[in-house]
Amino acid sequence: MTFKICMIEDDSDLANIVKEYLIRYDFEVFICEDFKNIDKFIKKHSPNLILLDINIPYYDGFYWCNEIRKITKVPIIFMSARTEDYDQVRAIMSGGDDYVTKPFSYELLLAKVNSQLRRAYGEYSGGESALELYDCSFNKLRFTLKCRDNQIDLAKNEAILTGILFESYPNVVSREKILSEIWDSDMFVEENTLNVTVSRVRKKLKDLKSGLKVITVRGMGYKVEYEE
Repeated sequence: MTFKICMIEDDSDLANIVKEYLIRYDFEVFICEDFKNIDKFIKKHSPNLILLDINIPYYDGFYWCNEIRKITKVPIIFMSARTEDYDQVRAIMSGGDDYVTKPFSYELLLAKVNSQLRRAYGEYSGGESALELYDCSFNKLRFTLKCRDNQIDLAKNEAILTGILFESYPNVVSREKILSEIWDSDMFVEENTLNVTVSRVRKKLKDLKSGLKVITVRGMGYKVEYEE
């Protein structure tokens, strides 16, 4: 399978260098040229992963990350010269999955791309994609959660958290393990970032009227329990 990558980067020299580098590893890469219509660019190419700069014309990357999340759940890696923790946390809160600071090594970028693709597409395999737990079925490839006749879409980080909790049931999963699984990097992650993701998964289980609940185990982490 050839993975498609859309790159939203206004430095054309850097964009073309990154494109040529990734092409060597059999990726298909598309570079955005119309920064007023990034959503149309994404819809046209239906990428498996997106590389997104923050400082781009018209609207910044945070704005476009939120807009992109309305149409696709594919991994988004921010590429930016901004090094402040605040910017990295804001990138994640906007729907991003990882962050690499400029200047970066192409080897590091490739490693992050491959890591996100493995997480999103199951080690590139077409193996068993559904996890069944009581009244719910979680599809690891489609990022959907189904309870009886109701189905709901999950954002990527919500899907990873759901998969971790389902696979670990009935055991407790530590916050450290969850953070390392969702944000596979050495970047700072604000405590509230995980709390927001947990709250969203709880709400979606409630919306589905499932008996499954995400329980906080004080001082340890999280687990799922089923209530009749």
